[in-house]
Amino acid sequence: MAVNGPLPDDFMRLPSDFLMPIKPVNSTSFAVLDQTKLPLEIVYENVSNVKGGCDAIKTMKVRGAPAIATVALRTVSCELQAFAKHHETMQSSDIEGLINSVAQQLIACRPTAIDLMNAMSQVCKAATYGATAIDKVAKIQEVIDSLLDAEIEQNRVLVWNGYQEVLSTKPEGHQFTIMTICNTGTLATSSWGTALGVIYALFRNNKLKMVYALETRPYYQGLRLTATELSSFGVPFKVIPDGAAASAMRKFKVDAVLTGVDQVTLNGDFANKIGTYALSIAAKEHGIPFYPVVPRTSVNLNRYNGDEIVIEERPSKEMLAQKDVYIAPAETPVWNPAFDVTPAPLITKFITDFGNFKPEEIKEAVKILKD
Repeated sequence: MAVNGPLPDDFMRLPSDFLMPIKPVNSTSFAVLDQTKLPLEIVYENVSNVKGGCDAIKTMKVRGAPAIATVALRTVSCELQAFAKHHETMQSSDIEGLINSVAQQLIACRPTAIDLMNAMSQVCKAATYGATAIDKVAKIQEVIDSLLDAEIEQNRVLVWNGYQEVLSTKPEGHQFTIMTICNTGTLATSSWGTALGVIYALFRNNKLKMVYALETRPYYQGLRLTATELSSFGVPFKVIPDGAAASAMRKFKVDAVLTGVDQVTLNGDFANKIGTYALSIAAKEHGIPFYPVVPRTSVNLNRYNGDEIVIEERPSKEMLAQKDVYIAPAETPVWNPAFDVTPAPLITKFITDFGNFKPEEIKEAVKILKD
C-alpha cells in the first residue's frame, strides 16, 4: 500500500551531534560505541579486523539488526583494504577466499539478525565479479559503500511511511500515546532508527503525548538505551516493567504499539526481541494497532514462516548476573532466548521503506526486493 507522499526533502534529516553507534576512522579501522557501558559511560573501541568486529557483535557492544550489519560491512572493508595494502601480488582467488571467510565468521555471530546475512550475501556476490584482484577489490568496496549510504536514505522513507500510517489512525490534531520495546533508534542503526524513528517523527512534528518503553529484560535495552535516547532528545516517556505492558495499555489508553524487527518471513511472521510476542497478544486483546517497523534489509526471502527462523539463545549469566554480580545462584537453570516469533495474525501492518502492508500482503510485496 502506498503512503501519502512525496517525502519532504527536509523530513528527518539527521542532526550532526547525535550519538553515533559507529564512527568511521580511516580505510582500515572504525570505532564502535560500547553499548554495554551505557548510560554510565560513553566509550568507543576501535575495530580494524574480523576478530574485533566479531567481538563487538557477539558481546552486544553493538546491537540492533541494522547496526550489526553496518559493523559487519565496515569490518569486511577493513579486512579488504588491509589485505590489498599488504599483498601487492594478490590473486583474484585470494580476494574471494578472504571475503567468504570473513563473511562466514561475521554471520555466525548473531544468526537471527537477517540484516547481517543479507549484507554479507551481497558482499560475497560482489566478490565474484571482476577479472583481476584489483577489479574485485574496487567492486566489493563499491557495494559496501552503496549499502552504507542506502541505509540512511531508506531510513528516512521508512520513518515517513510509519509517521503517515500512525497519523491515519486518529483525527487530525490527536496527540499519540505509543508503546515500544527494546531499543530501535539511533543506537540500533546509522540513522534515526525504525520504531523509535517513527516516534521521533511524531515528537518533532508535535504529534506525541507520551511513550511507554518496556524495560526489556534481561539486557535492559529499554531501560538503559531507549531511556538514554529519549532523554537526550527531550521526548516525554516512562519506562515500565515488561510485565506491566497490558496494564499500561488499559490505564494510559495506548494508541499504537511500534516495534523493531530482526527478521520477517514470507508468510508475515517476524522475529524480534524476546517479549514482543507477548506484547502483540496484549495489543490484540486491547484492540490496539500493532506495527513492526521493517527496513528492507530485515526481510528474509528464503524463509516461509517463523518456525524456520533460527532463534539465538544467550548465555545464562546474562540473566543471572548484573555487572558480573550474580543476583541468583550461578547454577540456576536458565532458558534465555534473545528473540521470539510473533505470528502474522497478531500484526496490524508492517511499516516498510517500500510501503505499508498487511501480513498477508508481504509475500507479494517483497517481490520488488528480488529485482
